[in-house]
Amino acid sequence: MSDEASTLKKDVKEDRKKVLQRAFFMASGTLTSRILGLFRDMALAALFDRAVTDAWAAAFRLPNLFRRLFGEGSLSVSFIPVFLEAKDGDPHGPRVQNLVNALYTILLIALAVVTVLGVIYMDSVLGLLLSSRYMADTEKWFLTVRMARIMFGFVFFVCTYAYFMGILNALGVFGLPAVAPALLNISMLAFTFMPTSWFAEKGDGLAWGVLVGGVLQASLLWIALKARGFLPRLQKNIWNHDVKKVLINMVPGLLGIGLLQFSTLVNLHFASTIGEGAISYVYWADRLLELPLSLVSVSLGAALLPTLSEFAFRKQKEQFQETVEEHFLFSFFLAWPAALGLYFLAQPIVEVLFMRGHFSMDDVNATTIVLKVYALSLLFVSSIRILAPAFYAVKNTWLPAGTSLVSLLLHLSWAGWWIRQAGLQGLVLSSLLAMILQFIAMLIALHVTVMTVRWRKVSIEILKTVIAGTLLAAAVQIYEPLSALIGSSGFARMIALGISILLGGGVYLISSHLLKISQGQFLISTIRRKIKIP
Repeated sequence: MSDEASTLKKDVKEDRKKVLQRAFFMASGTLTSRILGLFRDMALAALFDRAVTDAWAAAFRLPNLFRRLFGEGSLSVSFIPVFLEAKDGDPHGPRVQNLVNALYTILLIALAVVTVLGVIYMDSVLGLLLSSRYMADTEKWFLTVRMARIMFGFVFFVCTYAYFMGILNALGVFGLPAVAPALLNISMLAFTFMPTSWFAEKGDGLAWGVLVGGVLQASLLWIALKARGFLPRLQKNIWNHDVKKVLINMVPGLLGIGLLQFSTLVNLHFASTIGEGAISYVYWADRLLELPLSLVSVSLGAALLPTLSEFAFRKQKEQFQETVEEHFLFSFFLAWPAALGLYFLAQPIVEVLFMRGHFSMDDVNATTIVLKVYALSLLFVSSIRILAPAFYAVKNTWLPAGTSLVSLLLHLSWAGWWIRQAGLQGLVLSSLLAMILQFIAMLIALHVTVMTVRWRKVSIEILKTVIAGTLLAAAVQIYEPLSALIGSSGFARMIALGISILLGGGVYLISSHLLKISQGQFLISTIRRKIKIP
């Protein structure tokens, strides 16, 4: 091996370690938040009937859209590359602070206008999103509009939090922004358990919990930025070359990610035509999908962007290519077992987490159907989240936007037919098929426009990962005989599920080691190093 190749391999290994360290900090914080969110959803399912949970899930879709659009790193994709460029070009001057302050001023003005208009015209907005069948239930419709108006103030705070997170990520701080949403879930969990008699209407507490949580998570990052001397301030001069560049990059970037998230609003509309409970079932399945998705692709994607942006800025093409391939394969290595686990253990997972109180066996069956399809979509959503930063790093933000638009249009065009064929399952199948086509288009576009994908190397690693996953799928089949052996109580099901997950995970790791999957070997060596096994 030449000295140049050896140096490249060493550099890529160091870059992978740096990205994965950032992703680990983000995933640790995200895991805390998601576990709290899971407890919140368990309480919501048990304490309220499907009319209230449908109303809350429908009302939460709009503010949650903004949370996903900005709060999961999307705002960073246009900001971080320009921030790093400004910092590198003027390390000791006012250029970076002017960029931060100007964008903050523009953001606050825009958010104030959007929030006020959203609260005033919420009934009209929801009237466009929900079906006439849903609105015919006047009590549920009134509750939905009321909760949506309370919660829409969350948009102001979550977008402010997202901007603060972008600044901290650009400064190399990843853990605190990732753990801040835990405050949102703590607030929502606390308000869920508050007596309904404390509020004017049943369900009001659920909405106020969202708003208070938004204030708390934005406040935490405000304190962190102030401590680092990077707290943005309002300023009169809001236009300069760097701001223009961020906003130009932001339009297609937000369009692409926004279209991906806009599909949730499309699903909301179609679910509202199916009947009571459908909106809730999609929401709960989506929440279970978010746990592995946020831990794997959102954390990896957000942590990957600064590194790829540096490579692109310095024109280090080989390091760029190696890093994209490594993290695409690492994302697949983590997403594949998660998808298989969610698919084959869908029903026991839903039973253990939700089957109590108002959540019946019928609710379990309906949620399981949606979750199985969502499990398959995990592979493609996670891959798209890893591929997108490669385009953003080279400032090609239009291509991801274009593929998202085509995917959304396909989903809109055939969702009605799929619903007529298979009901609620047809709705999520429509979304899955559109997403698969988007993934294929992005992968081909990556090869043609950004870098040369080494298909043989990537295919071999994927094949070995698929084999390891097949063995995992066989291992988790132990759940049924184990459950029959130890009983059908809630506690017994939880034990059987835990043993099945541990067995499946163990088989997957051992198989990946025996098959010499590099991502598995790296993960095992990292675990051994952390717990100090020689």
